Amino acid sequence: LGTMGRGISVSLAQAGLSVVAVETQEKQLLEAKQAVSGMLERSAKRRGAPLADDKIKYNCSVQAVADVDLVIEAVFEDMALKKTIFQQLSGICKPGTLLCTNTSGLDIDELASQTQSPELVVGMHFFAPAHVMKLLEVVYGPRSSPEALATAMEMGKKMGKVSVAVGNCRGFVGNRMLKPYLEQAFFLLEEGATPEQVDQVLEEFGFAMGVFKVSDLSGLDVGWKVRKADGLVVPGSTGKSARIRGGSRYSPLGDLLCEQGRFGQKTGRGWYQYDKPGGRVAKPDPWLHGFLEEYRARHGLVARRIDHQEMLERCLYALINEGFQILQDGIAAGPEDIDVIYVLGYGWPRHRGGPMFYAGLVGLDKVLERLEHYHQVYPDVLGLKPCSLIRKLAASSSPPIHRWREFIQKPRSQL
Repeated sequence: LGTMGRGISVSLAQAGLSVVAVETQEKQLLEAKQAVSGMLERSAKRRGAPLADDKIKYNCSVQAVADVDLVIEAVFEDMALKKTIFQQLSGICKPGTLLCTNTSGLDIDELASQTQSPELVVGMHFFAPAHVMKLLEVVYGPRSSPEALATAMEMGKKMGKVSVAVGNCRGFVGNRMLKPYLEQAFFLLEEGATPEQVDQVLEEFGFAMGVFKVSDLSGLDVGWKVRKADGLVVPGSTGKSARIRGGSRYSPLGDLLCEQGRFGQKTGRGWYQYDKPGGRVAKPDPWLHGFLEEYRARHGLVARRIDHQEMLERCLYALINEGFQILQDGIAAGPEDIDVIYVLGYGWPRHRGGPMFYAGLVGLDKVLERLEHYHQVYPDVLGLKPCSLIRKLAASSSPPIHRWREFIQKPRSQL
């Protein structure tokens, strides 16, 4: 019953479902109960609906889920912990119980392998705040049954979510595409930009918040923990740029800020400074500007003026390129699914129609030409190397994006 568990509980209760909410720490259980009750009261008043507080029963023991029909696990992103919980659930729950995980990118199949019935395991990736955000990524692994997937999709619909079925891979669709987008933003800072400049370009494009403001809001430590789990972070390092994964470029800027205890809004310092911990008004931080200058000098990087068009193209086209790779890999059912995920879950400006639609508006030949240009300039950046699907589509007749299935050799069978 952390932040996500509370929001999911509220969503389920408001949908009229009976909920057993488990938090093993008694103090946290009491805090969560108060928080959930308050969320339900505010929501009922706002919607003019009956209070759904009686739909939730609280318990300190995981044994309380023995008779439920579906479990949504919502602990933090730690594979070892989640595997332990799925082993427990497999032994506790009655036969036929669906076991779902609210993970933002961990391997669904690895979790399913911890259970006696892997066909009953799917991912239900909610977005924070879970009782407000409309998007739900429903993730199916190679062993997930059609019934399990359909049940999770229908439950999302019952909660008022827009459920999108996606395949199992690191980061699924949304967060997998977000990775090269974030990487380009980091590289732009290394080359001479400031967080304010990058965010201004993205906000002028139509995002409500730029990438660095969003990072401060969600917490820099979230991505830091993931990178540490991946072995990318060397604690106490001087920030020397790493060459990893076949020589690809990696920026440690986010890791270095976390080592300074700068986690974003929660600490009052991140890519920006705030009046106090928990503050919302982002202000340019002279310390960060000095830090970037020192970082560049240490690594022999000469700051240059980067025009707005390059900032926009590198961030957006890297994201779009990954979207086409996802289509090629059979992770998404179509470009429309990717667009729904980005408009509803990641703040893509609605009037731009989603990243794949936007790529079609720009013209895939233009997107390809700019990706090839940037890949020549930065050959060690994986996200800028055009995927083969973009190349094939750009060479096909207009409108090319609708013909994407013709160029997939082994499309994933859609459940």
